[in-house]
Amino acid sequence: MSKQAINVGSTANDNTGSTLRAGGQIINSNFDELYASIGNGSSTQLSVSSPALNQVLKFTGSQFEPADLGTLTSSLDVNGNSIISAANGDITINPNGTGDIILSYGTATATFDGGTNILDVSGVLQYKNEFSTIGAAPAAATYPGYYYTVDGDDNPYVNINITAGGTGDVRAKLITEYSSVNLLSDIDTTTTAPTNGQVLKWSTSGGKWLPADDDSGLSSVNVFQTLNADTGSVTADSQSDSVTFTGGTDITTTISGDVITIAFSGTIPTTFAALSDSDMSGTAQFGNPTQGDSLFWNGSDWIVTRSPMVWWEVNANGTSDFTFNGPGFSSTANDPDLYVYRGFTYAFDNSIQGGAHPFRIQSTQGLAGNPYTAGQSGSGTNVLYWTVPLDAPNTLYYQCTIHAAMQGSINVVS
Repeated sequence: MSKQAINVGSTANDNTGSTLRAGGQIINSNFDELYASIGNGSSTQLSVSSPALNQVLKFTGSQFEPADLGTLTSSLDVNGNSIISAANGDITINPNGTGDIILSYGTATATFDGGTNILDVSGVLQYKNEFSTIGAAPAAATYPGYYYTVDGDDNPYVNINITAGGTGDVRAKLITEYSSVNLLSDIDTTTTAPTNGQVLKWSTSGGKWLPADDDSGLSSVNVFQTLNADTGSVTADSQSDSVTFTGGTDITTTISGDVITIAFSGTIPTTFAALSDSDMSGTAQFGNPTQGDSLFWNGSDWIVTRSPMVWWEVNANGTSDFTFNGPGFSSTANDPDLYVYRGFTYAFDNSIQGGAHPFRIQSTQGLAGNPYTAGQSGSGTNVLYWTVPLDAPNTLYYQCTIHAAMQGSINVVS
């Protein structure tokens, strides 16, 4: 509320001012407001004894007292002002423990990582490491890894610890496109300057690469270093070394002048039967090819078939099921009902199980069922080939001849 004033009247005791009671109430109201503003209503919470220069009033939990401003309770907005120190004093930003210092500027961020002591700058870091003289540059032992340049020197430097020869901490020159190759410690082109057409050759006695004539000490030059073939290689080991080209099976080699000719002298197969991975003999599964035959792969050779061929892989699930895989099966099936076409040939490849689960086609069910063998060749313990006869019954069965549970139906369709 606003401050209340006591009406003291126009003159003393003229009975125009506030009564004694009303004046006391005004005084009490003013004090109540002050005690509520700077206290808890009954006691003040403000102490201003012994303040020091630049101190502020800080709440201790029970009252406000003069103290230094040691903690920011919200973001500090300098709004065009600077943070400066007096009397050449330092400005220290010291996060606790491994805390980071993060500077955000524009769209970039610079992070001084307190855990790794690494400065990570997301923007472009520009700096100047050029000194007026080499003596003004940081010492190699004190600042290892420091890169810098020297005004008027064409080569940059890096402080590095060189282990070769026990050199230790040194200022090493770096070679640029403006440097001389002679800066390398194992090249000497100043003691004896190179002449036109010379090359660098290794001097064992001097332990350096030195300028020398290209053909110094040689009466001839090796015409090859190493020749590599599909199998083996050869390296020139003398000035008179030579290479011999020898043809292999059905290959001949001829040299005429500067031309090497490698020719095939064998016979190119002109029939399918002449290929090494085909069997067109009369002893093959279906004999010699005749008009209208097709080819199929039986696992080792291409052989003929008289009708469309479907190859099924047969396996076993313990002693309870045959398993089938191949055309028509999206995944392995246990004892499926089979559908076969009259006139088509089916291969039941039981080579994995063999004699453990012999595969047989029957006209009746069960271990004692009647075998049905029309149109069949091969073996139920390896690969059983079955060209379905045109007069085959509509329903047949397959059966393991050892295990009764391994069986299923065969539906014959036209």
